[in-house]
Amino acid sequence: MKSLVLSAVLTFFAFVQIAKAKEISGQILDFSNKEPIPFATLVYANERGVLANEEGKFNIQANLDPSTIISISSIGYETKELPISKVNGHIIYLKSQSIQLNDVFLSDKMLSAEEIISKVSQNVRDNYNFNYTQKRFFFRESDVNYVRQFDMDIDESTIPELNQSLMDSISKSIPKMSDSYREVLGDLYGNYAEQKLNVLKAANLENPKSRESLTELSDKLQNIFQKTLKKNSYLKIKSGWLGVKVDAEELRDELNEHEEGVAIKPEPTAEELEKIKATKLKYLKQNTVSDINGLLNAMFWKSDNTLDVFEKSRKYKFEVNGYVQIENVMAYVIDFEPKRGGDFKGRIFVNTQDFGVYRIDFENVKDLSSFRLLGISTASDVYSGKMIFGKDEIGKYNAKYLELVKGESFGVERPLTIIEKNKLVAGKRKQNELDLDIKIKVKQLNKLQLIVFENSNLEASDFKNFKSKDEDFEYQKFTNYNPEFWDGYNIIEPNAAIKAFTAPQTED
Repeated sequence: MKSLVLSAVLTFFAFVQIAKAKEISGQILDFSNKEPIPFATLVYANERGVLANEEGKFNIQANLDPSTIISISSIGYETKELPISKVNGHIIYLKSQSIQLNDVFLSDKMLSAEEIISKVSQNVRDNYNFNYTQKRFFFRESDVNYVRQFDMDIDESTIPELNQSLMDSISKSIPKMSDSYREVLGDLYGNYAEQKLNVLKAANLENPKSRESLTELSDKLQNIFQKTLKKNSYLKIKSGWLGVKVDAEELRDELNEHEEGVAIKPEPTAEELEKIKATKLKYLKQNTVSDINGLLNAMFWKSDNTLDVFEKSRKYKFEVNGYVQIENVMAYVIDFEPKRGGDFKGRIFVNTQDFGVYRIDFENVKDLSSFRLLGISTASDVYSGKMIFGKDEIGKYNAKYLELVKGESFGVERPLTIIEKNKLVAGKRKQNELDLDIKIKVKQLNKLQLIVFENSNLEASDFKNFKSKDEDFEYQKFTNYNPEFWDGYNIIEPNAAIKAFTAPQTED
């Protein structure tokens, strides 16, 4: 009897362990400094695995047997193999890999860093998989805007409502940071030149608060102008020696039409709502294809690429900075920095046998472009990212993780004068005047991330005949992070900013 009870208890706990193993999460840290190891690889089956995020955190959605061994690795670290019970809910520490140069078989001749880079370019066509493939992917786009300065200082105002107190309140109401995210899970068909997409599930995280504050600002200024402007007046708007003339009656009519349009706009019918939804899904799909195509077109071997490290290698200084073991082979660690007008610095990991690139990390060291004229300035000041590849069963390299971050800065520092004039009012033609100085500095960051979970070859004829499904995939828009939406699916584990995302609830 006791043995039956014990057997039942053990069976129950085994069932609980299997149920719990459906979601396996944890974090990977450096053993020495306890810092997160970003984008470490966790493999739990042949050609199946996930990547940790930039904080070293991971989440595996798979119904695995409790006896499954998970292999955890990252370039420059010793690989660890652990059972699920030692992975789920744990912090996993990886030790740095120690490689002795005399243990590394390279060739009869020690190659210079420049020679290695040259061989990388020569072997791209043989090393990388340019055939048609089917990829199960997860894509995330992050948009973050920072308002670093938004000041409007009044020099003169004859309109009592347009005072410094109002301008200060407007400046304070502008959100200093706003963010939004788009996440898409699906299957990608194609190669580096052309792609077709089948979306399985998608979500948007949006913060309407940033739009609300600007709407309130616009409404407030409209009300003030409508009350102040006299009949037959016109506005003269000047900024420095630039100026335009605006008829006040036309402006008033436009404001009235705007208000009337908002007031009388009828509620959309069920059929119209369906059309609106279908249009949204269509554009979401098109934008995702365009973004993924942009990532694939930014590969390091592409010509006329912003990342010109290989195409214009003479502009860079390369240095072999050690060796690491990757997938049971040795790899060069090559650092690069600008030498003759180059824009980037970074690190490349190159297979010592076939000269394939396993990984490249890069970031710009100066503005890629800038413009400044008459108090208006723009600059493309961020271009960074990483590309991580893995070899398939036939020895070809396939993209496992692609990331690209682009950033722009925008600034305005100009005077602005608005003068109301009227020929038909007795006395002075000038009725009102507003003089102010505007100082605005805005920073925008756009981050694209693509992770490939499964990859299989596809015949060219199958690609040609493939037609993606209609836009009928599951889609949700959230104003708060919802950890349950992706239950059962492997994705890039959200970082702290995404998990903390919250905004006032609004109707879609």
